[in-house]
Amino acid sequence: MTNMKKTKHLVVVFSVAALLLSTAGCSSGDVSGPASSSPAATSSSTPQAMSAMEPGQPHDPVDMDNWVASVTANLGPQSALAGIAAHVGPDSSSSLTTSDSVLEPGSYSFFFACRGDGDVTFSVENAGVEQVTLEGSCAGKLQGGDFSTTEVGTDFVITALRAPADVVLRITDQLPQSTPE
Repeated sequence: MTNMKKTKHLVVVFSVAALLLSTAGCSSGDVSGPASSSPAATSSSTPQAMSAMEPGQPHDPVDMDNWVASVTANLGPQSALAGIAAHVGPDSSSSLTTSDSVLEPGSYSFFFACRGDGDVTFSVENAGVEQVTLEGSCAGKLQGGDFSTTEVGTDFVITALRAPADVVLRITDQLPQSTPE
């Protein structure tokens, strides 16, 4: 997703209570399920889904699972709190919305990658506010960012445009940021 741009949406809240809540965000993927659920990849596709990598060929869930394993192997020792791997596109389900009911209010890091010939948008919404949106062409590379939640209940929305795409999302506790020297 080397061509993806990140857009942050900040909302000014005029309530004293809201000022005490931290806001900022970025994320994507299906992170629903109990905190004890395994962060292992879960593939989804329909029988008529077409391959994101080989136009005209059927989607291969095993190939996608292998790609997910290779991309997420670079994450290192941080433990995923939640995540999803899915196949989306005009030939199956163009949009995937998943609601998380496990992440407590706080700060998190996300890792997102997609592959295929189409464009993808990915957004995170919490408390009715879109936190971050990533949009652009898939390049198969992992990218990341941070987001904050103010309440339990975060929506992750992934939409594939023009062509099928394989996507992967992982959510971790917020990672320390390096400071420029």
